[in-house]
Amino acid sequence: MLKAGSTKSIHVVFFTPYYRQNRGNATTAKRIVYGLQQRGMKVTVFAYEEGEWSAEMLQKVEQASIFHILHLKRFAEWHKRHPFPLNKPYVLTSGGTDINEDLKNEAAAKLMKFVADESCAITVFSEDGKQKIIGKYKELTERIHIIPQSIWLPEGQSKAPLTLKGYPRVLLPAGLRPVKDVFFVLEALNKLRKRWPSLMFYLIGAPLDEKVTEQVQNVSKVYPWVQYLGEVSLREMSEVYRAVDLVINTSISEGQSTALLEAMLVGKPVLARRIPGNESIIQEHVNGLLFSSPDEFSKKLTDLLESKELFNRLALQGKKYVQIKHRMKDEIDAYHRVYEHCIEKATVHN
Repeated sequence: MLKAGSTKSIHVVFFTPYYRQNRGNATTAKRIVYGLQQRGMKVTVFAYEEGEWSAEMLQKVEQASIFHILHLKRFAEWHKRHPFPLNKPYVLTSGGTDINEDLKNEAAAKLMKFVADESCAITVFSEDGKQKIIGKYKELTERIHIIPQSIWLPEGQSKAPLTLKGYPRVLLPAGLRPVKDVFFVLEALNKLRKRWPSLMFYLIGAPLDEKVTEQVQNVSKVYPWVQYLGEVSLREMSEVYRAVDLVINTSISEGQSTALLEAMLVGKPVLARRIPGNESIIQEHVNGLLFSSPDEFSKKLTDLLESKELFNRLALQGKKYVQIKHRMKDEIDAYHRVYEHCIEKATVHN
């Protein structure tokens, strides 16, 4: 049986949909993998939507102590095409979309349940995520653990120093796909340019959906004050956040936005759409602002820009909140406890 506190004897095979591409799941995977390795665990990563399943990878899988699987629906679909024995204890981590959107689809939910049934633990980022799974599958209640994300921003620098023009410089970091609803406040921002003629709206993120990417490119031709900066590596994100005045989130649904938490850690005030994932980290007028409509967004942004006290207070409290509530040590401690529980449970049963 694994001794409490021991990490060097744990070999984790970490299944993530993406690892190379700069998108939310890859950021989550890189952070957790880095934290586990810093703790002394051996980690083998397999990006199942990017890599090729091979006999060599299967051999590594056989040597694992435990599997950690990111994104329930994507993995369930991939495993259906590449069936191999899930004969180690395994932990599932919801990526957000899988429970916020995919659970609404009966076929997807059934596929996810098939994988979840044999899991040892399911981890989610927030209470809302937990309640969504319980609402669909009450029998899974006991194995659900809430583990808030930590924030890891490795420092790097772009090839040329980043300078962004305008004031205010509004940043929306999001992979370009429908669920991010990147045009939700576009007209509100356009109207605000009457008061702030040099306002600039910057979008940054991977071009994940062809239609949305084309729309962004077309809008930037019509509105020169809208600029798409493309895909940026995690190591360059600190520099991007420092180059803007504030950061927004307009998603229809989120598990828990790492981009908002990253911006808060860098000391930028945030405005986010009022959805459960965003409400799990933002307290109105305490560490950020929430909005439900473009009109409310316009009012909140105006309040923020016209009050230096509010601007500075939200920036400071946002940074403090992330430093206290989203520490990597706490996140990795929590995963380690889940791993120990699962490995010991499997040892007893065997």
